[in-house]
Amino acid sequence: RNERVKRLELIYSLHKIGLSNKEISEYLNNKNLKTFRNHNIYTPKLICVTLKKYKIRLLRNKDTIIQIKESLYVRPY
Repeated sequence: RNERVKRLELIYSLHKIGLSNKEISEYLNNKNLKTFRNHNIYTPKLICVTLKKYKIRLLRNKDTIIQIKESLYVRPY
């Protein structure tokens, strides 16, 4: 699972420096990197969907818990 995260971060970093989906897919294919599930080559459409889902994931994980407050209430039995 750690390799998948590294691959997502690589694709996202290539996207952030300005590479197009086609250039990213060509880069990964030239490095002989295959998809994890089916061991297929990367396509520009797959890169597009991967980036879309990864951005949603980053937004979802951006929410953090700032403070948790607990209290104890005791009443007679």
